[in-house]
Amino acid sequence: MPTFVRYILIVVFFILPTSVLASSASSYQEYLNEFDTYRTVLNEFKVARSEYLKFKTLTSGQTALDKTKQMLAARSQLLRSYLQFLNEKLNESASMDASTKSLYQTLIGNEVKFLNNHTGLMGSIGSLQDAEGVSQQLSSHYTMLQSSIYQTIVGLKMAELSAIDTLYFNLFTKSYTLIQDNKSSYTPEKQNIMERWLLQIQNKRDLFKQKADEITKENTTLKSSSLSEITASYQRIGKYMSEARQYLSEGTSFLQELAASMQYGE
Repeated sequence: MPTFVRYILIVVFFILPTSVLASSASSYQEYLNEFDTYRTVLNEFKVARSEYLKFKTLTSGQTALDKTKQMLAARSQLLRSYLQFLNEKLNESASMDASTKSLYQTLIGNEVKFLNNHTGLMGSIGSLQDAEGVSQQLSSHYTMLQSSIYQTIVGLKMAELSAIDTLYFNLFTKSYTLIQDNKSSYTPEKQNIMERWLLQIQNKRDLFKQKADEITKENTTLKSSSLSEITASYQRIGKYMSEARQYLSEGTSFLQELAASMQYGE
């Protein structure tokens, strides 16, 4: 069972550095509350299971069954609360276009429906064998669930990076136009310097675009791989995103230098 919590924590830490508005902040707090509940119930389940395996009495068996059902319900609610947090992040995203947002909301909605149906099976559990069968249903679906979560987070992050890139390109274009319109204000030597700097600034954006294409391509592989494979792919995407953001950061620093240099005509 801890495996589910471990993967959820991974994705939470990946997305949290972004801005959090009221709705998503509330959803995240709800997730934290559900995590605390799940951790408590999980510990109780482990104790009850250990007691049952040790004594094999009717009483220990009933206690183990009760705690197993509570753990399964808490686990399902924990996952559902995290999906709600992601959905709120999608609702709050101003940089993601409507069609892309709808796509990810559909992914999240399908997973919520699955968890709702899964929770509905709890009432049919009458034995530890039944509980094992219900638990296995989620286990067999978990790769798809995790894929939907990862893809959504990548989509949110890419929307943010794309918004930064748009601003970057606008600043670059304005700088280029100003330099071309005011060439007479600069010496030939300085014109050459600024043109070289513009090329370097453009190169940083080209490198960003190449990395963004790698991210998009890698994100498509999250749909049908094993859990270990999609996790490894997700980690690579995280590395690519750091590199992409670094290119924009370096280019922005270059733009600041260029802007400062443009103030002087020598």
